[in-house]
Amino acid sequence: MTDFRFRELALNLASTNTASSTTVEKAGFIARFVQAYRKFHDKRPYTTQVIQAFFVSAIGDAISQNLFSEDDYSFARTLKVMSIGGFLSMPTHTWFMFMSRNINHRIAIVSLLMKVTANQTCFAPFFISTFVTIGSLSRGVSDPEELLGIIKERVPVAWMNGCMFWPNIVILNFTLIPPYFRGLVNSCASIVWQTYLSWLTFSSKKAVNEATVRELELERRVQHLDICLHMLVKSIAINAQKLFFRGS
Repeated sequence: MTDFRFRELALNLASTNTASSTTVEKAGFIARFVQAYRKFHDKRPYTTQVIQAFFVSAIGDAISQNLFSEDDYSFARTLKVMSIGGFLSMPTHTWFMFMSRNINHRIAIVSLLMKVTANQTCFAPFFISTFVTIGSLSRGVSDPEELLGIIKERVPVAWMNGCMFWPNIVILNFTLIPPYFRGLVNSCASIVWQTYLSWLTFSSKKAVNEATVRELELERRVQHLDICLHMLVKSIAINAQKLFFRGS
């Protein structure tokens, strides 16, 4: 009986050591990857951003085509999106480094708000309009009036949606993320954004208009729900106050 318990204890210790060593190996691999990424980024920051942008653009467009496009998957379209993403990755990195060095305040929250405001008012319109313009040209839109109409129709919508999405990423980047990982975090968030931009740029006018109508309807319902919840909370507070005074 004693031998059996000893063997069981030995097996438990062995399995625990194996799990621990596996965890250590995984942590060591992550640490080595982080170190290698940081070294490569320090030596070639723009090359790193372009490579990241290629992967992000390819993944985002693949998701966009598979989820939202009725046509067969087009690798040519993905290559177009990758080219646009790679091109825009360089000014994006430059802009984030500029904000990190020049848009600062001694009060952290003020500095953060300044960065968010600057990003959404200065850089976001440039990025979105450039992406939509190059994307539209790449899919055969050559008439200046038609191109201008697409920009007027889609860029403001994308900018408003970006105002609900990107401030959270900027806040995360400048509060918790080291400078050399900001591009990587930005790239991960960009997969979601790239999926949206690819759909917005390469979809038909009818599809975009229908989606805009659904979005406005959803916003209306959310606002209605918010009003109902506010009235419910207010009613509960009034009734609770009446009960309190009646009991006293």
